[in-house]
Amino acid sequence: MPVIAKFIYEIQPERMNDFMAKLQMAAHPRFNSSVMPNSFRLFRSTVPGPDTGNVVMLIEYNDMAAYGNRTTFENTNKDWQRLFANTPDSPEKLLSVELLTEFSPADFD
Repeated sequence: MPVIAKFIYEIQPERMNDFMAKLQMAAHPRFNSSVMPNSFRLFRSTVPGPDTGNVVMLIEYNDMAAYGNRTTFENTNKDWQRLFANTPDSPEKLLSVELLTEFSPADFD
């Protein structure tokens, strides 16, 4: 069953471009692993304005095994760890991570 990893980030004022640059670095082929996400989407609140509030990142994987494989890669890759290290000058602050598993009403027949 598909799994979505939902990350919520608080972006520091005037630092959205820095966060987007960090995401572009994360998309570099050197960070490719044997299992990659099916999709990657970013959302932000429209009201009160696009430069306020949090950024929601949704990353979809085929299943929990694929999510686990990718997470192991990220947790053991020193360059990845440096890129997303929580430092005082980071443009973002990770507020939460949630894993969502798809299901259907038919699963309850």
